[in-house]
Amino acid sequence: MTPTSHSRQYIKLILVIAIWASLYHVAKIATKETGPVTIAFIRYIITAAIFIFIHKFKTGNFIPKLDKSQWLCILALGLVGICLYNLLFFSAESLISGNLVAIMYAFAPCITTVISSYVFKARLNFLSKIGILIALLGSIGVINYATPECGKFFCSNIFMHVGRGEVLGMLATITFACYSVISKYTSQKNVPSITMNTYAAIIGAVTLGLFAFLGGDLTAIHELNLSFWLSILYMSIIATVIAYLWYTDAIIQLGVFRTVVFQNTIPLQAVIIGYVFFGARIGMNELLCGLIVLIGVYITNYALTLKNKI
Repeated sequence: MTPTSHSRQYIKLILVIAIWASLYHVAKIATKETGPVTIAFIRYIITAAIFIFIHKFKTGNFIPKLDKSQWLCILALGLVGICLYNLLFFSAESLISGNLVAIMYAFAPCITTVISSYVFKARLNFLSKIGILIALLGSIGVINYATPECGKFFCSNIFMHVGRGEVLGMLATITFACYSVISKYTSQKNVPSITMNTYAAIIGAVTLGLFAFLGGDLTAIHELNLSFWLSILYMSIIATVIAYLWYTDAIIQLGVFRTVVFQNTIPLQAVIIGYVFFGARIGMNELLCGLIVLIGVYITNYALTLKNKI
């Protein structure tokens, strides 16, 4: 790869991470207009439709030839990574600030590492365990400081005070980590990434549609304003389809480790974007605990990279 194309991939990757960081604040616009189920359903109806045509263009067919185990993996991706994650994510966004949800997300790589170590039988070294512990302490601090009834790093009765939004935010983070592990497991079964994402999006959209119709959240869809539809289009086309294609291309051209490490900057960028463009505020204590999470994630990633070199 030439230096020019190398630089182009890094520029695309930086834009992808910035787009994903902005998602925590753009989602807040949509949650002010309607419920989490409706938002998630509309988002993935659009996303799935676009992915279907991209899949046809890239593979030459609409329906791939997969065996039963491969379809079961894609089903799990759609139910966990699309349906459940989006319900939890948009529910958390409707209750707490986008900055706080983004900082909680910083712990996702560590959770992914722990789950992967059990699923793929990979032992964690001592340094990676230290990094995970540091990230966990930082996450506890973020939640506790953000909870008005607590307001300090540790509360002995924190479970009596933690708000519903914080709980949903952490569950969304755990769900995303599970989705990452399932994605890796599915790819090891020789399912192309475009097929995996296309049909996970379809399954997610269908499942979310059932929730939306049963819950009656679509009755007032015609009353949703322009800002809602602009945020939905941004989340569907730019933050999901375009960002996914660029990110996949970066992994192919730059390698997994060089690419994935950029995800650790999402929470920090989300805080900056929220402050500059959306007037969001976050306390210094929450910010410092968020920094502790990032340090823990960096140590974990460094330890794993070191282990891979041995």
